[in-house]
Amino acid sequence: QIRKLAAVALYKYQALIWFLFDTGIRAPTELMNIKVSDFYNDFKEVQIQEETSKTFGRRIKLMICSEIIKEYVQSNNLGKDAYLFTTAPHAVNKYLKRLGKRVCGDEKSPAGAKYSELTMYDFRHCSCCYWLPRYKSESALKYRFGWKKSDKIHYYSELLGMRDTIQEED
Repeated sequence: QIRKLAAVALYKYQALIWFLFDTGIRAPTELMNIKVSDFYNDFKEVQIQEETSKTFGRRIKLMICSEIIKEYVQSNNLGKDAYLFTTAPHAVNKYLKRLGKRVCGDEKSPAGAKYSELTMYDFRHCSCCYWLPRYKSESALKYRFGWKKSDKIHYYSELLGMRDTIQEED
């Protein structure tokens, strides 16, 4: 569904969707404070600053969106001190609601809300569900998302209907 949304979204929203999904960043608080100067290692890492984080600053690896963010910065001629995304959060959410309905319909998602109610915040949940089975340790997952307590993992993953998928051969 993320691929489908990004594929038909306007270019600036493609970059945003992939960034939100890859990072699991808090939107809009942490997201709106990301500057070009916060990227390292040829856009393969991003620093979420301590002063803009709800919990703690962290430097995380971009495993999915590195190239599109690099292209986005170049195509928009963004300087080091420029903010990455400047569209007002309410305008982004309005666009995402329309996009969600157009691409996925208006039925309820596995999380229990209609696709026409999609917001930036929902990508944090999607990101958690994506990264949860891929991280080898709980502490590493908590670091990526800026969580101090493990109960946040449960909260963010259960809302999207994650279930135990372990098999005998696993």
